[in-house]
Amino acid sequence: MSKPNNASFSFLGYAIQESHIKVSGPELNSVTVTFKPKGIILPKLNQFHLELEINLTESKGNFKIRIKSLGMFEFPKEANIEEYKNSYFVTNAPAILFPYIRAYISSLTALSGIQTVTIPTFNLTPLREDLLKNIEIVEQNIL
Repeated sequence: MSKPNNASFSFLGYAIQESHIKVSGPELNSVTVTFKPKGIILPKLNQFHLELEINLTESKGNFKIRIKSLGMFEFPKEANIEEYKNSYFVTNAPAILFPYIRAYISSLTALSGIQTVTIPTFNLTPLREDLLKNIEIVEQNIL
């Protein structure tokens, strides 16, 4: 019987850093979703932090939501940061974090007295290029 390998990229947790909702009317039509990703590599802590901002705008302006979240991930000490940056950080991290934000948005809208908004699942691969442009390495510990 084979034993599974330890994960080489681990999800440590997440936090909602900012949450804004503005409701102007009861009717919810089509919703546009946009993403703004940013990454911070902390080599001394062997961590990658993904800051993911999601904006939802209803087509008639009846509501707007802006969520800023932080996902924290750990990578092995011996990891090649450039290889991880081009794979785990830009592909896996957004895919791991997004379901938590999606559930948060559903709960937020349900508890706000408006129609519950359940945004669809997305293929987040298109975020890859934006995230690659917005990753910085921070050599000192910022925590």
